[in-house]
Amino acid sequence: MKKLDFARTEPISAPVEASGPTHRTSAELKLRKGAGRHYAVQYLIPQSTPVYLLRVSGLWASVQHGQTFGWLPAQCLERLEAPRQPPQVPVRPVASQLPENPASVGGAPSAPEVPDEDFIPTHRSTADLNLRKGSGTNYPVLRVLAANIQVRKVDELGTWAKISTGKDVGWVPSAYLARINVSRPATGIQAMAPTEFTTTVRLNVRKDAGDRFPILRIMQAGTLVKVNGKLGPWRRIMLDQETGWVPASQLQLRYVVSKTPVTITETTLYRGASANYRAIAQLAVGEQLEVIASRGQWTKVRAGRLEGWVHSSHLG
Repeated sequence: MKKLDFARTEPISAPVEASGPTHRTSAELKLRKGAGRHYAVQYLIPQSTPVYLLRVSGLWASVQHGQTFGWLPAQCLERLEAPRQPPQVPVRPVASQLPENPASVGGAPSAPEVPDEDFIPTHRSTADLNLRKGSGTNYPVLRVLAANIQVRKVDELGTWAKISTGKDVGWVPSAYLARINVSRPATGIQAMAPTEFTTTVRLNVRKDAGDRFPILRIMQAGTLVKVNGKLGPWRRIMLDQETGWVPASQLQLRYVVSKTPVTITETTLYRGASANYRAIAQLAVGEQLEVIASRGQWTKVRAGRLEGWVHSSHLG
């Protein structure tokens, strides 16, 4: 069956019938039309806004906010506490109860029953569960999983999770999975000369290169970090006594500005370290300034009798 690229298809016209939000935003985020920064922004979603998670594709999550569908960075979503429900009672299906054509009923495509050669457990089951062929109770049961069995979550669709047991791949309700700590060192790391970056959002620093690994600390937007290694879309940063990992997409190369810079283009002097602050003055090209402080990609300068913030890329 052909796998659809949801990042390039049109948004669903009708809202998903959901019992309620499944996640909330951990920062102010831009709701985009596709899974990537090159897609158009629909509007800003404030921090701690409840949304309904539809699916995850790489570093991006497809969500529903009210009647609007869009994409947000997956790492900036926090799962809401699921209401406790009686555990699903495993039922072994009989032939007469199975749908004739499960693919014709709404839900995810059936999962191939192939061994997982790179099995790394990320979750455990909290109750006896039916491992189903698709994301819905209308799909046939592949097998019954016992409580506390370790599995690897590979995808998520609504309130269902696609998992691997190492031998079988199927779907179970997400509410009955609990994350476990994984301690597996990353391999294939490329060393880098220590380079200074700043964080662009509030993000989790993880023990290894992957969002399944434990969180070491949380860094605020605009924090200065030094990167000394990379592995795929992840970057290794230097901490006090150890190292941690963050997504490369949430880092920006730090601009190095001299103590007495000059403007290399016409720029605006703002009251604060953002274009959202009130403009104080317009500075011409070649105006000499005095550096007072810096924050992320912004520099506080003194221009004559005026003090304010300019974007560091406009200084040389």
